[in-house]
Amino acid sequence: MDQLDTIQTEDQPAPARAWLVFVIIYLFIDYARPQDTIKVLGYLRPSMFMVIILTIFIIRNRQLINWKIPQIRMALFFIMLLALEIPFAVNRHKAFNTVTTLLLMMPFVISSTCCVHTLNRLKTVLFYVLLFMAYQAQFAIRHHGCGTGSQFFDENDLSLFINTWLPFCFTFFISEKTPWKKIMFGIMGALGIAANVIGRSRGGFMGLIVMFFIFWLFNPKKLVSLLVIGIIAISLYLFAGEQYWGRISTSSKTNEGTAKARIESWKSGWKMFKANPLGVGGNNFQVRFSEYQTDWFQRGMWGRVAHSLWFTLLPETGLIGTFIYLFLLFINFRDVFRLRVKSKLFNEEDSKFLKNLSVSLIASLAGFFTSATFISVLYYSHYWYICGIIASSTLIINNSTAPIPDRNPADVT
Repeated sequence: MDQLDTIQTEDQPAPARAWLVFVIIYLFIDYARPQDTIKVLGYLRPSMFMVIILTIFIIRNRQLINWKIPQIRMALFFIMLLALEIPFAVNRHKAFNTVTTLLLMMPFVISSTCCVHTLNRLKTVLFYVLLFMAYQAQFAIRHHGCGTGSQFFDENDLSLFINTWLPFCFTFFISEKTPWKKIMFGIMGALGIAANVIGRSRGGFMGLIVMFFIFWLFNPKKLVSLLVIGIIAISLYLFAGEQYWGRISTSSKTNEGTAKARIESWKSGWKMFKANPLGVGGNNFQVRFSEYQTDWFQRGMWGRVAHSLWFTLLPETGLIGTFIYLFLLFINFRDVFRLRVKSKLFNEEDSKFLKNLSVSLIASLAGFFTSATFISVLYYSHYWYICGIIASSTLIINNSTAPIPDRNPADVT
């Protein structure tokens, strides 16, 4: 047999199945955040509890870990660099906490490459992420565009989160054959868009525009896709109202208001980077800001953040950290495009899903980084989780397309 015509769907042994369950519970704690609405849960530190459980699975099943996965290696290199900067940072406590924050995300990234080993499992994880996204979206609709807390408390942060995962509603909506499932994923997508609009985030709006453009660009039926996007755009226009469009229109006014303040913060960040090409350390931008702020600011602005992922990355991690981060981004795009090419090797159903998944991953990355250009989210979990999803998808494809000898079906485990 030269190649597999379908993707492996069999389960691994019981530990891997239990591992997957705890990965989903981890995402539930991190994304649905019951501890924000049920205050007593916050005292129990459920996030730390789940990190410990996943770490135990990693230690006990360390033989399953492939440390050569580029996403894992680049993420660890990035964390190591930030750790090396701790002694040289002005505020070593903030620098240390930054390293700790990133380390606590790694159990999910590593676990996803070990136990999300089949297409069915990948679909399961993505389904639950979309379910949690829909929960945050409906909460935001009822609370002026803000989520439950943590990475979702601010409307800009909530829009970034939605733009990161919203594209996968497209994957399932197009790929599913069952009508009620199509309706379910359509509702999830509509909730995400509605929450984005209600939050009136200009960065969130730009992220939506970029995502729609990606879907149109990679859709072979250009006229049909343009018609669908047009219908969505008209619905969005009618739903959003004058206040929303009035706020969005201020995006072009770069010489006043928050847009001007952001640009001056970016100029200050550039000055900080030129003076510290090796970086000032994790979360030390705000500590050093008053030293490099431009004359536009009328007073000392100690504590001001960069309001941009890129102008956080450059001054805080320097040339080396920026190179590692950009190289990781290159690896992700490379793997996603390989996923698109290799999707043609499988049966019609799997091929359709993988092709749509590759487009959604591109849209997810584009939506995330478009929105992240305007807010300081370098150390938020979403991108690092996407790295884990891309790595898992790549492993599933590589393992499934490897030549295997003919065997009796009864011998397959």
